[in-house]
Amino acid sequence: MGITVYFSKSLFFELGSSWFDDLKDRDAFEDRVDILRSSFWKSFFLVLIVVGLFTLYLVQSGRTDLDKQLLFRLAAIVIALTASLGRGGWNIQSWKGNTVIEHIDRGMFILSQLGATVILLFALTMN
Repeated sequence: MGITVYFSKSLFFELGSSWFDDLKDRDAFEDRVDILRSSFWKSFFLVLIVVGLFTLYLVQSGRTDLDKQLLFRLAAIVIALTASLGRGGWNIQSWKGNTVIEHIDRGMFILSQLGATVILLFALTMN
């Protein structure tokens, strides 16, 4: 469900409404889904541009080589920063704080942070 919210809003609502009664009222959640999707994609492209430009500078200036270890580290940085900056936060918050959208926001944050940590640890153990 978490992945579908970012890539296909219609598929998210189609699958979600069959699993969660809350999502059957699409109008109540459509604006929150749009906020979550917008936050994620804006942060992803912003992080990708900043990290890409900085990496290009480092490689062009000869300060580092573009090898597997650097690529893994960069992937971990992009994942971690996108997850941190791309949260829906207070904009999707409900009074009770436990809607499906809020659970997805928190769950995807935790999963991406753990994934980034694993990738970074893997990169650090490479020779």
